[in-house]
Amino acid sequence: MKSADFDIIDAQIHQPAPVVPFGDDVPEQVKLAVNVELAREAMDSAGVDATLVVAALPYIDACVTRYPERFIGVETFMAKGAELAAAVERARDDKRVIAGRLLVTDFRTTELSESFTSGAMDAGFEAAEKVGLPLFLSTHGQAAAMRPLIERHPELIVIIDHVGVSQHPVSPPRDDPWDRLDGLLSLAEFANVSVKLCGLPLLSDQAYPFADVWPNLDRVLAAFGPERLMWASDYTRLRMAVAGGPMRNRGCLYSESRDMLLYSDRIDRDAKAAIFGGTVKRLLGWQPSAG
Repeated sequence: MKSADFDIIDAQIHQPAPVVPFGDDVPEQVKLAVNVELAREAMDSAGVDATLVVAALPYIDACVTRYPERFIGVETFMAKGAELAAAVERARDDKRVIAGRLLVTDFRTTELSESFTSGAMDAGFEAAEKVGLPLFLSTHGQAAAMRPLIERHPELIVIIDHVGVSQHPVSPPRDDPWDRLDGLLSLAEFANVSVKLCGLPLLSDQAYPFADVWPNLDRVLAAFGPERLMWASDYTRLRMAVAGGPMRNRGCLYSESRDMLLYSDRIDRDAKAAIFGGTVKRLLGWQPSAG
C-alpha cells in the first residue's frame, strides 16, 4: 500500500555499495547490477517510488537500463571551458540524464572552487541556459555568491543543493549548520531558482522527527514556496552517519528523512505533493511511472 496519494520522488541518491567490498574477480557489470539492487531495495523499504541518481554515467546507465520507470540520472560535470559546454550539450540529448550538476565549491573547505571563480565554468552555464538543461549547484554555504551568475542567466533553471548550507558529513562541522541560510534566502527573488531539501536530518541535534530543523525550514518554505522545493534523502550519505561512529553520535534512517516531512502537520497535503515529486516533474519534465 502506498503511503501517500502522490508519487514520492527522491531528488538525490549516490551509488550505494555493499559494506563488504567486492573482490577483484567480480566483473564490473555485476558490481553495478548489485549496487542498483541495493538502491532499489532501499527505496522499496522506505516507500520511495522513484529517484534521481547523482552518480557516474556507468551507474546511471545501469539504473536506467534496469528500472527506467524508477531511475533517471543527474550528471556531475568535471570538465572546464569548451569541454564543459560540449558535455552539457551532450547531456541534453542523453535520455538517461535529466539534469546536470556543478560543484561550485570544494566540500572539504566550503570555499568557492577555482573553476567557478576563474570563469572556467561560465561556458557550461551558458550552454545549459541555451539548451535548457537544469543545473543543480552544490554550494555548501556559498549560495549568495551565485547571485551574479543567476542574474546573467535568467532562463537557466537552477536548483541549489543541500538547502544551500554546508552539511557534516562530508563538510567540516559548524557550530551552527544554518549560519549561512540567509545567503540562500536572498535568492528567493529569482523565479528560476529552486531548492533541494537534502540531508535534513543531518542538520538536527535531535532524534527523529528532528523538530529543531523546523524554525529554519519554515523560513525556506516562506521564501520559496513548496512549488520551488524538492525533497532529497541523500540516504547514501546518511549511511556514513552511523550510530556510535566517528562522524556523529547517532544514525539516520532513509525512512526518517522521508517521514519527518511526510507525516508532519506543519505542511498540508498539496505542499507535500509538490515537495515530494511535483516540483521535480514540473521543473525537470520527468514523469516516472512507478507510482
